[in-house]
Amino acid sequence: MIMKTVFSYLKDIPVLLRTYISLRIFEDIYQLIVIKGKKITKSFPVEIHVAEHCNLNCKGCNHFSCLAAEEYLDLEIFDNDLKRLSEISGNYFAIKILGGEPLLHPRITEFFDIARKYFPSVSIQLTTNGVLLLNMREEFWQSCSKNKIIISISQYPVKLNKKEIKNTAKKHKVKIFYNGTATENRMCKLPLDLSGSQDMKKSHQKCAISWGCCVTLSKGNIYTCCIAAHIRFFNEYFKQNLTITEKDYIDIYKINNKNEIIDFLEKPFPFCRYCKTKETKFAQMWGITKKEITEWID
Repeated sequence: MIMKTVFSYLKDIPVLLRTYISLRIFEDIYQLIVIKGKKITKSFPVEIHVAEHCNLNCKGCNHFSCLAAEEYLDLEIFDNDLKRLSEISGNYFAIKILGGEPLLHPRITEFFDIARKYFPSVSIQLTTNGVLLLNMREEFWQSCSKNKIIISISQYPVKLNKKEIKNTAKKHKVKIFYNGTATENRMCKLPLDLSGSQDMKKSHQKCAISWGCCVTLSKGNIYTCCIAAHIRFFNEYFKQNLTITEKDYIDIYKINNKNEIIDFLEKPFPFCRYCKTKETKFAQMWGITKKEITEWID
């Protein structure tokens, strides 16, 4: 199992890094527990971007949202992908709807309906920076309540009216929680190697991102991490060629069951050669991007 693989790797890395990884992984997994009657269903989270761009534009974003032009996920693609994922996995995967900033999508509530249709008994989580929450219409909160959407607010050093957010969520019986820290030192930076000369296996072994933190479903393909899934924005903006091949993801339309996904996620993949995971920097200073390549490579 993936989690067994996680535990085997954790014992070989520094205590501070182990603590960070453990908190990131288990904070999400703890939140992605759904109680259905007396039955508790634990599910492994899969992230899906419904908007690629963002309204905060954090420097060095590991999803490259600050480099992306305005781009929204098509509802038909989302519907087809979740239908297929449910067919091959049942309730094994939980769904995390994010971006970019997902609240920028003008049809955000329709994603909730589709996700709940195909995944009736697992957690569905909306991850947002919270800036637009109090601007959302009544229908948004009603949809969150109807579809049992958990709202996860990623904290940044920006002003949020947490009291009003709490009251609004409580009024509509919507569960919210805050993750991360609102202090300035809250960013994680995994430097990229533009030459792709890193040892793939060692890079994967030392990675604090790919161990279940950000498994990504994008247009029919599942990636082990958000960096590989969204590197196209980095390539397009900086005219680079960090290559993605068919060996860097698994196509959910070409497999028969979830075990093939699990097997794929546990192994290194070619794109790992671009990540200097042993140089990962934690608690970096947050700020607005200047769209300089050094935000991702130094």
